[in-house]
Amino acid sequence: MSERGAKQNNFGGADWLMVLVLLPLYFAVWGRFGQKFAAAAGLSIATGFCCWFFLLVRQSAESDLKADEIPFCWSLFFLFPLFYPLGLALWLIPFILILAYLVSISSFGGFRRHFFNPVAVAVILMLAGYSSTASLSASKPLPSADSGYRVWTAGVPPTRPLWFYYTAVPAERLLRATVAGDLPAVPGSVFTLPLLLLSGLLALMFARRRIWWLTLCLCVPVFSMLAQYLGWIALSPLHPLLLGLVPALVLTAIADYHTLPEAVGEQIVSAMLFAALVLLFTARSENPLGPVFALLLMQVLSPLLCDLLMLKRAVPQ
Repeated sequence: MSERGAKQNNFGGADWLMVLVLLPLYFAVWGRFGQKFAAAAGLSIATGFCCWFFLLVRQSAESDLKADEIPFCWSLFFLFPLFYPLGLALWLIPFILILAYLVSISSFGGFRRHFFNPVAVAVILMLAGYSSTASLSASKPLPSADSGYRVWTAGVPPTRPLWFYYTAVPAERLLRATVAGDLPAVPGSVFTLPLLLLSGLLALMFARRRIWWLTLCLCVPVFSMLAQYLGWIALSPLHPLLLGLVPALVLTAIADYHTLPEAVGEQIVSAMLFAALVLLFTARSENPLGPVFALLLMQVLSPLLCDLLMLKRAVPQ
């Protein structure tokens, strides 16, 4: 099934699959980290419905668009909770999301013609505006998997930089760590393997930039092996791909595939650049949200890099 051949409605099959997988994951995160995460996720989705209803009311009487055909970026409101730090005040969420929508969607030609990933823009606005007023560090989960259903918590930040927890995970226990939820993390992205698998399903089953996803999943381990060989880092090649924010970022990029290039060559260049930047912002980083910058830098630098490569090929020998 291809999104290109599908009806250009507001919510397609891939979007429904994303929601069906995210909702049980959010319940699992709620049980791990507390009721505040559930409130944040509910507020984020409610903000999306309010914005969509506002656009629906604004439709002129002559418009023949149905309610489900109004161009609207639902992924922003469903995926922002993946990056929500529990120390952030809840009342800031609607303002961050509305501002991110105006900046990334309304200011760049509208939905499906926008350039910057709106979730990444929302996270950058959060970091730029509120990092001094709230703890944006990662949080440790509560002792048992269902403690959070009974507790409102702002989370317990780890006692050392997050990446040092990840490097301490033995390679043979890496897969278990991606689904156990025992490591400190930004709460929404604590279950990393399901997020990565969901991005793969969206990419491979619904033709959402398959080459970009496959290239990225190959390049992150390859670049990690190269960095390990050169002595820059000491970890297994799969650590940067499976732990941290990388799976959430990959899902964010695939869900909003309009901001990824269509041409095969450009997808490969873009994915290679993103893999290198992710490794740069991830390994030994003290900022758990730092890799989000890699996504925006990829969107800025990859067109320039592709143009330079094309100019190089055009120069006569």
